[in-house]
Amino acid sequence: MKKTSILLVLAALSLLAVSSVSAFVLLSPPRTWDSAPTYVVDNRGLASITDSDGGVAATVNAIRSNQAWNGAGAGTVINAQAGSVANWQLGDGVPMLNFSDPEHVCNGNCLAATFTGFFQERNDGSVRIFDADIVTNTRFEWTSTSESDGCSGEFFIEGVHVHEAGHGLGLGHTDVSGATMFPSVSSCNNGPASIEADDEAGINALYGGGGGGGGGSCDLKQKGDPCGSDAECCSGKCRGSGGSKTCK
Repeated sequence: MKKTSILLVLAALSLLAVSSVSAFVLLSPPRTWDSAPTYVVDNRGLASITDSDGGVAATVNAIRSNQAWNGAGAGTVINAQAGSVANWQLGDGVPMLNFSDPEHVCNGNCLAATFTGFFQERNDGSVRIFDADIVTNTRFEWTSTSESDGCSGEFFIEGVHVHEAGHGLGLGHTDVSGATMFPSVSSCNNGPASIEADDEAGINALYGGGGGGGGGSCDLKQKGDPCGSDAECCSGKCRGSGGSKTCK
């Protein structure tokens, strides 16, 4: 059974050999969208997917599904719709999911990649995401749950891009096998399309239970709270010396 890396987030990623179970990981610095982003999903689809539209509707529905990030308990944190990616441009504030890789960054075992470097500091010191485009490696064979002929050595477009959407929302890789944000997946395994408890905990740490998308609902430590590292603070800034560090 094939097993390959889900993404590289703009750095080469090798297969993991997990020796211990940890927990969810947030991107550093922790960051959120001001409101739920709407991803434009490439309406060209993928030639290797033989459902009615090359996997477009399957991908849109998977990203929006309550089995994925919108079902974590933080309200609607992400939207998606089919559309043109002809105006593709990194950092333009329009998050797109491209069924090709115009940036030529997703090579080797990389199935898809998310550009997570577009963020800026808010006035309160927290960090907002303003773009997080996604690309797809067309060297692999892809399938969707809408195909009538099943799966044979292919990768499910839904699970891979629900994982990528997790990066777009501010999550890193977890060591918890079976979680959506685990960094590798086997062919014909669509498990990542449905989030697990570890994924739910991560998205709620960022967006807060029941609060919906937006930066004001971060459940990490706030300004003035004691901290031990940058990753503990909504602002991504833990400053001070010795045992007197606080979030800034």
